[in-house]
Amino acid sequence: MSFLNKTPVVLASLLLVGGLTACSGDGPDSDYCKDLEAAAPKFAALRTNDTAQLEDVFEASHQLAEEAPGDVKDDWQVLDKGMTDIEKALKDAGIKFSDFAQLQQGKIPEGVDVEKLQGLPAKFQKLDSPAFDKASKNIGTHAKDVCKVTFAS
Repeated sequence: MSFLNKTPVVLASLLLVGGLTACSGDGPDSDYCKDLEAAAPKFAALRTNDTAQLEDVFEASHQLAEEAPGDVKDDWQVLDKGMTDIEKALKDAGIKFSDFAQLQQGKIPEGVDVEKLQGLPAKFQKLDSPAFDKASKNIGTHAKDVCKVTFAS
Protein backbone atom coordinates (compact mmCIF):
# COMPACT_ATOMS: atom_id res chain seq x y z
CA MET A 1 0.00 0.00 0.00
CA SER A 2 2.95 2.34 -0.44
CA PHE A 3 1.10 4.10 -3.25
CA LEU A 4 -1.25 5.56 -0.63
CA ASN A 5 1.62 7.42 0.95
CA LYS A 6 2.49 8.89 -2.43
CA THR A 7 -1.08 9.73 -3.49
CA PRO A 8 -1.12 13.29 -2.08
CA VAL A 9 2.27 14.00 -3.63
CA VAL A 10 1.17 12.66 -7.02
CA LEU A 11 -2.03 14.68 -6.87
CA ALA A 12 -0.21 17.77 -5.70
CA SER A 13 2.30 17.69 -8.52
CA LEU A 14 -0.34 17.06 -11.15
CA LEU A 15 -2.62 19.72 -9.76
CA LEU A 16 0.08 22.29 -9.22
CA VAL A 17 1.22 21.89 -12.79
CA GLY A 18 -2.21 21.57 -14.33
CA GLY A 19 -4.94 22.42 -11.92
CA LEU A 20 -3.74 25.77 -10.72
CA THR A 21 -2.55 27.23 -13.92
CA ALA A 22 -5.42 28.59 -15.93
CA CYS A 23 -7.14 31.91 -16.12
CA SER A 24 -9.46 33.90 -18.28
CA GLY A 25 -8.65 36.00 -21.26
CA ASP A 26 -9.70 39.06 -19.27
CA GLY A 27 -6.35 39.21 -17.49
CA PRO A 28 -5.21 39.11 -13.88
CA ASP A 29 -8.23 41.08 -12.60
CA SER A 30 -10.80 38.64 -14.02
CA ASP A 31 -12.96 36.55 -11.72
CA TYR A 32 -11.31 33.45 -13.07
CA CYS A 33 -7.79 34.62 -12.22
CA LYS A 34 -8.98 35.72 -8.80
CA ASP A 35 -10.48 32.27 -8.21
CA LEU A 36 -7.21 30.73 -9.32
CA GLU A 37 -5.26 32.87 -6.89
CA ALA A 38 -7.69 32.08 -4.07
CA ALA A 39 -7.26 28.35 -4.67
CA ALA A 40 -3.46 28.47 -4.50
CA PRO A 41 -3.14 27.86 -0.73
CA LYS A 42 -5.27 24.72 -1.01
CA PHE A 43 -2.98 23.31 -3.67
CA ALA A 44 0.15 24.35 -1.79
CA ALA A 45 -1.06 22.38 1.23
CA LEU A 46 -0.89 19.20 -0.82
CA ARG A 47 2.81 19.75 -1.40
CA THR A 48 3.26 19.14 2.33
CA ASN A 49 1.06 16.00 2.23
CA ASP A 50 -1.79 17.86 3.92
CA THR A 51 -4.62 15.69 2.66
CA ALA A 52 -7.15 17.69 4.69
CA GLN A 53 -7.33 20.09 1.74
CA LEU A 54 -7.84 17.36 -0.85
CA GLU A 55 -11.61 17.74 -1.18
CA ASP A 56 -11.23 21.52 -1.52
CA VAL A 57 -8.61 21.01 -4.22
CA PHE A 58 -10.94 18.82 -6.27
CA GLU A 59 -13.79 21.30 -5.87
CA ALA A 60 -11.57 24.22 -6.87
CA SER A 61 -10.33 22.30 -9.89
CA HIS A 62 -13.89 21.59 -11.05
CA GLN A 63 -14.80 25.26 -10.63
CA LEU A 64 -11.74 26.42 -12.55
CA ALA A 65 -12.51 23.92 -15.31
CA GLU A 66 -16.03 25.34 -15.60
CA GLU A 67 -14.71 28.90 -15.80
CA ALA A 68 -11.93 28.14 -18.27
CA PRO A 69 -11.73 30.49 -21.24
CA GLY A 70 -12.01 29.16 -24.78
CA ASP A 71 -8.31 28.92 -25.55
CA VAL A 72 -7.74 26.46 -22.67
CA LYS A 73 -11.25 25.04 -22.28
CA ASP A 74 -10.39 21.74 -23.99
CA ASP A 75 -7.24 21.40 -21.90
CA TRP A 76 -9.27 21.93 -18.74
CA GLN A 77 -11.73 19.27 -19.85
CA VAL A 78 -8.86 16.77 -20.06
CA LEU A 79 -7.74 17.63 -16.52
CA ASP A 80 -11.24 17.70 -15.11
CA LYS A 81 -12.08 14.31 -16.60
CA GLY A 82 -9.01 12.86 -14.88
CA MET A 83 -10.04 14.41 -11.58
CA THR A 84 -13.61 13.16 -11.96
CA ASP A 85 -12.38 9.64 -12.75
CA ILE A 86 -10.26 9.66 -9.58
CA GLU A 87 -13.18 10.88 -7.48
CA LYS A 88 -15.39 8.12 -8.88
CA ALA A 89 -12.75 5.46 -8.22
CA LEU A 90 -12.36 6.68 -4.62
CA LYS A 91 -16.12 6.65 -4.11
CA ASP A 92 -16.43 3.17 -5.66
CA ALA A 93 -13.77 1.92 -3.24
CA GLY A 94 -15.66 3.46 -0.34
CA ILE A 95 -12.99 6.06 0.37
CA LYS A 96 -13.87 9.54 1.53
CA PHE A 97 -11.39 12.39 1.37
CA SER A 98 -11.35 12.35 5.17
CA ASP A 99 -10.01 8.76 5.04
CA PHE A 100 -6.65 9.73 3.53
CA ALA A 101 -5.00 10.40 6.89
CA GLN A 102 -5.85 6.86 8.04
CA LEU A 103 -4.75 5.37 4.74
CA GLN A 104 -1.40 7.15 4.98
CA GLN A 105 -0.91 5.46 8.35
CA GLY A 106 -1.61 2.07 6.77
CA LYS A 107 -5.06 1.77 8.33
CA ILE A 108 -7.98 0.77 6.18
CA PRO A 109 -11.15 2.61 7.22
CA GLU A 110 -14.29 0.63 7.87
CA GLY A 111 -16.41 0.05 4.77
CA VAL A 112 -13.55 0.32 2.26
CA ASP A 113 -13.60 -2.25 -0.54
CA VAL A 114 -10.04 -3.61 -0.35
CA GLU A 115 -10.14 -5.07 -3.86
CA LYS A 116 -11.11 -1.71 -5.34
CA LEU A 117 -8.58 0.00 -3.10
CA GLN A 118 -5.87 -2.16 -4.65
CA GLY A 119 -7.03 -1.06 -8.10
CA LEU A 120 -6.53 2.64 -7.36
CA PRO A 121 -2.90 2.85 -8.52
CA ALA A 122 -4.02 2.00 -12.06
CA LYS A 123 -6.56 4.83 -11.91
CA PHE A 124 -3.92 7.30 -10.74
CA GLN A 125 -1.53 6.06 -13.42
CA LYS A 126 -3.97 7.22 -16.10
CA LEU A 127 -3.21 10.80 -15.04
CA ASP A 128 0.37 10.24 -16.16
CA SER A 129 -0.40 10.44 -19.86
CA PRO A 130 0.82 12.54 -22.78
CA ALA A 131 -2.64 14.14 -23.13
CA PHE A 132 -2.72 15.10 -19.45
CA ASP A 133 0.84 16.48 -19.64
CA LYS A 134 0.07 18.48 -22.76
CA ALA A 135 -3.09 19.96 -21.23
CA SER A 136 -1.17 20.89 -18.08
CA LYS A 137 1.56 22.62 -20.05
CA ASN A 138 -0.93 24.55 -22.19
CA ILE A 139 -2.83 25.71 -19.13
CA GLY A 140 0.41 26.61 -17.36
CA THR A 141 1.59 28.75 -20.24
CA HIS A 142 -1.75 30.49 -20.46
CA ALA A 143 -1.77 31.17 -16.72
CA LYS A 144 1.66 32.72 -16.80
CA ASP A 145 1.01 34.82 -19.90
CA VAL A 146 -2.53 35.98 -19.13
CA CYS A 147 -3.07 35.76 -15.37
CA LYS A 148 0.52 36.43 -14.42
CA VAL A 149 0.22 33.45 -12.10
CA THR A 150 3.19 31.19 -11.49
CA PHE A 151 3.55 28.48 -8.93
CA ALA A 152 6.81 27.25 -7.46
CA SER A 153 7.24 23.55 -7.86
